[in-house]
Amino acid sequence: MTVASFQGSASQQELAAEVFQLMTTQGALFAVDAPIRQSLDNLAEFLSGKYRRDRNEIAADIDAALTVNDQVFTREVTEQGVLFITSRQGMYVPRSMVDTHSFKQRLHDPEHPLPVDDISVVVSTSRPAITTVEPVFISDYWQVQAGMAPMTAVPMEAMGHASMVTAVPVSPEFVAEPEPVVVEPVAAEPEPVAVEPEPVVVEPEPVVVEPVVVEVVPTKPEPVAAEPEPAPVPSKPSRETTSERNSLVSLPEGLTINLSLPVEQILADQGERLEQILVHRLDQDTLRRIVSFGRSYYPEASVTNLGKNDLRRIRDYILERNEPLLDTEIIADLYHHLPRQADYEGFRFSLNYRLHREKDFEFVGVEGARLWSTKGLPPIGGKRVKAAEMGQITSYLVEGADNSLELQSAEAIHSTGSITRLLTFFEWEYGVLPFDASIAALIPTPMLPDQRSAVLRFDSPQHYTSYLVEVRYPTGNRGGWLQGLEEYFRDHLVPGAMITISRGAEPNLFTISYEEAAESSDRLLTLDEKKNKFAFANMSYFCAVDADQVPSQTRYGRLKNLKSLPMGERRKSEVVLEHVFEVMGEQVGSRSEPRYLLAMDDLLLAFNVLRPGSRSLLEQLLAHSDPFSNHADGRYLFTPAPRDEDNTPEEVVEEEDLQPTRRRFGRYSDDDE
Repeated sequence: MTVASFQGSASQQELAAEVFQLMTTQGALFAVDAPIRQSLDNLAEFLSGKYRRDRNEIAADIDAALTVNDQVFTREVTEQGVLFITSRQGMYVPRSMVDTHSFKQRLHDPEHPLPVDDISVVVSTSRPAITTVEPVFISDYWQVQAGMAPMTAVPMEAMGHASMVTAVPVSPEFVAEPEPVVVEPVAAEPEPVAVEPEPVVVEPEPVVVEPVVVEVVPTKPEPVAAEPEPAPVPSKPSRETTSERNSLVSLPEGLTINLSLPVEQILADQGERLEQILVHRLDQDTLRRIVSFGRSYYPEASVTNLGKNDLRRIRDYILERNEPLLDTEIIADLYHHLPRQADYEGFRFSLNYRLHREKDFEFVGVEGARLWSTKGLPPIGGKRVKAAEMGQITSYLVEGADNSLELQSAEAIHSTGSITRLLTFFEWEYGVLPFDASIAALIPTPMLPDQRSAVLRFDSPQHYTSYLVEVRYPTGNRGGWLQGLEEYFRDHLVPGAMITISRGAEPNLFTISYEEAAESSDRLLTLDEKKNKFAFANMSYFCAVDADQVPSQTRYGRLKNLKSLPMGERRKSEVVLEHVFEVMGEQVGSRSEPRYLLAMDDLLLAFNVLRPGSRSLLEQLLAHSDPFSNHADGRYLFTPAPRDEDNTPEEVVEEEDLQPTRRRFGRYSDDDE
């Protein structure tokens, strides 16, 4: 129908035409005259979202426009609200249920009946064995055709039937003895009367006896009503018990759910368990009719297919941007889909599901921020430390030597959304942070079971800079870590500084900051990668530090003598610990039998120069290794194994350079002091 076919104002005609198109599209597969129903609430909700109008206002406009066009729309008020009914032909006409020409009527009252010589031709006396005796209904017409005068109608209200059953008259031959036949079969046992076929077969007239017996049944309704269902009717309390019992659903997994409870309470109590059961059931489906991505599920038949051209376009766009991208950015920039479109969420699921199945793409997002990376992007954090080596170095975190929650509990981190921690030399030098329990309480968990890493964005509000940080999650016996903050640490901080990491507005957004202080200058430990040696250099910094944890030359001059061990040797905690004792410890033995004393604080600081380690890790190593023991003054004593003096290398302490370099904000300067 066109707009001109509707009535009302121009706006009402357009609105009625749009609603008619919506409803006929909904019933595209309906019959031409089939009713198509739609509620006013649904129409108002849909059109208010489409036109960005107030819902109540557009509901009033829809009601007025459709009421004016009552020749097309039928308005109906129900308990659920206002309904409008139409059909594909333009107007709904209710079907008439009046039965004007039924088979029942034609069977009972034919227009040209056949002659009937015997009523047994019409009524059969053979019936299947049933538990109850039911009356046989015979039309008055056939009784008249057989030459019988109809008797008075017998009501069946006593049997719970609204219709009337007509009694069949008895032939004069049997009027003399009707009562013995009536009383004995009905009062004592009605079934033998229905089973005796002999009199009917030999003499046609006795056939009438059985209908007479049946018609008298309403006078004794109690036996008939009692025979079919001997079970008593349950009382009201038992019905409530049955209803309560029926509301309990027991699953094969051993979970019982009370469906009478609100949905919110069921999900709060059993939500996690139900999700596990659902995932397990879907995984057992060999046809894979329902597919998943994270915690999202979608019918596999409705997933949009992405061809090779689509995958190539997505990969080229990620490489052009030179960083992992959100799925929403890919959809908006390449496919121009908007979130308000009806198929947006379905297409978004399809994109994530298809990319996850491709080897060229890697999911590096978290719940609420789904990022995708591809082959060819530059690594985040450089390649100074290999992933395999870093995973073994931080393995102490998954082996029970993590004490990062001693100063700040996981509950406090969850509530405040931030952590404050000390920056060690190894972290400052390589731009990494061990994935300990405190960081695990702040960083989102992996979204996919096989996810190895995630990419987060750390903003520095103090310097208006932003950094991509890669999170390597712990796997098996390998620890996790964060990398990508080397530039930030070297430009603005020094070892011993206190940093604060806080959650941002988005799941993948964080802020990193530090407490600013007046300018300070000192000679601090650095690593000369060209010579692969530690040295001290002049540095100026503007951050608050823990003076006891700053590796300065005035307090920890021996740090320069530490060897820059290869990462393969740094993985062995015992080797690093022994080397630290030999360099930093106080010699209390002889040259042939050396012994070294070192305090725990100094040991922890020097140990973290070569590799990350916690106080719990050092305490375990000192307690379970034979060369180490406690000293009387609280320090630890290390007694190395005997060595051949000829093969013992002498330590050479290099003098300081005549012209020391100066470093400001982590950058070397050739300016003299």
